[in-house]
Amino acid sequence: MRRLAQLTAMDAIAASKAYIKLAEGDAGQWDAHMAAAEAVLHGALQSDRQANRQDTALLTCLGAVLCDQGKYREAVNVLETALTLGSTDGHTHYNLGVALAGLAKPRKAMAQFGKAQGLAACSLTWTAYFDPQAQ
Repeated sequence: MRRLAQLTAMDAIAASKAYIKLAEGDAGQWDAHMAAAEAVLHGALQSDRQANRQDTALLTCLGAVLCDQGKYREAVNVLETALTLGSTDGHTHYNLGVALAGLAKPRKAMAQFGKAQGLAACSLTWTAYFDPQAQ
């Protein structure tokens, strides 16, 4: 695998997905695999700030990984950046809803879930885990 600084956004998304799959299959190493998924995405954002800073798919994936780790405030910042940059991905809004729900902001969360329903989801991105019964 190329060094983190040399990863393209697409490479980083694929690598992050691979780490998430590892986390799903190895609960004992879940924290380590999720941290690696986050590091790959952060690395891609840092490698070419001009190009990747505006990659809304990369930001949406990072937001999902942050939500899954309970880093809701950081996820809100990342996902709001993706929206400011023009993301029309339903996953961006859904993940922002998850982050806001995690911060006990149910009205704002529901608004984002509603927006997500009206938008197509990008095939490169994914949703954060969300259990509404646990909220």
